[in-house]
Amino acid sequence: MMVAIAPFVFSGYAVKAWLEHRRSRLEIQRGGSKKELEGMKAERKLLVERIENLESIVCSVDFELNQKLARVIDEQRLIASSPGVAVAPAVAAVPAARALSVVPGGDAQPEPATAQRLGTDRTLTAAITPSTTPAPSSARLPGAADLRPGDNLANRYRIQRVLGRGGMGAVYLADDEVLGDLVALKVISSAWAADEAAMIERFKREAQAARKVSSPHVIRIHDLGEARAGLLYLSMEFFPGRTLSEVISQRGLVPMADCRDYLAQICIGLCAAHDVGVIHRDLKPQNVLVGERGAIKIIDFGLAKATAADGLTATGMLLGTPNYMAPEQIRGKNVDARADVYSLGALAYHLVTGRPPFSGDNAIAVGFAHLSEPPTPPRQLRADVPESVERAILAALAKNPGDRPATPLVFRDALA
Repeated sequence: MMVAIAPFVFSGYAVKAWLEHRRSRLEIQRGGSKKELEGMKAERKLLVERIENLESIVCSVDFELNQKLARVIDEQRLIASSPGVAVAPAVAAVPAARALSVVPGGDAQPEPATAQRLGTDRTLTAAITPSTTPAPSSARLPGAADLRPGDNLANRYRIQRVLGRGGMGAVYLADDEVLGDLVALKVISSAWAADEAAMIERFKREAQAARKVSSPHVIRIHDLGEARAGLLYLSMEFFPGRTLSEVISQRGLVPMADCRDYLAQICIGLCAAHDVGVIHRDLKPQNVLVGERGAIKIIDFGLAKATAADGLTATGMLLGTPNYMAPEQIRGKNVDARADVYSLGALAYHLVTGRPPFSGDNAIAVGFAHLSEPPTPPRQLRADVPESVERAILAALAKNPGDRPATPLVFRDALA
């Protein structure tokens, strides 16, 4: 993917250089009009902005590469720890979670073994301290996405079944033998973090922040720990239901009354997070659960981003899903609650019309559309969309953060 994108970056710089040359020629040319010079400056400014936006979008390629690498490492860890598979001592001495690292512009390369490994069975209330005791190589050490029914994680969580899988790990239904209740257990591999200790600390901080959010429309987080070196887990409230993405796919066009009800609940949950200083950064239909009688729960407040941010080689990397990302987020700028309002507008657009506001052949095309193209008004795609709903959605999708509804509750009130 990087090979395919790189020519666009280099050709952009070539055009930029050509514009500089042409501008210089015009300035020294006799008879070069002021209007021509101003036109060239405007053209150059627009092109430079597009190149900078492209650079930000290209950074997300590292994210995708590292996710694939994490899956490969998990698979190799499972193979190496399976009965009957011999592992050379020199290889076995290297912690599985630190076996490979990604070098900018290069291939995966081996890392030297470290003298210390992080301790295991840590929770939010336990200090992170190094441990020199290696994990037993003879035991089965399942990766993040390879826990089996009956497995016990951290001497506390008895795995029942897998609920879903992703690039960094998996989510399981588990019995919490301390709380005596069912929980959703998110297990994540830190195998591709450049600085594992820093990543764990950041993940811990994000989990602590997310625990501050108290709302009936946000999944409650119970605890965070490290089952063993490189294998993080997050236990949270188990909420049976489907994702909003599945609801849209299965129901087609969701009735407008249900759309308004779902969005009102999302707004309440999102506002509760913003009130305690927590920004979601990746609000999308896949991160909204719909339970019985249309009850809504928002999941993944900043947690997936915490695992990514310290482990990537790119600067200004995109954190989020392009179909629902605010323009300032695509540009790699610092974001605030108004970015969540934009994502809320994009989610609402998808819920109401059955499709995201922008589409394209790849993330770059979608990203550019968010930056520069106006969305098709929802009423052109669905006739029964009320004018107030269309106005609210289009306002939330404003390119300029200052033009959006100030809070999710303002957006909710505008839907009426």
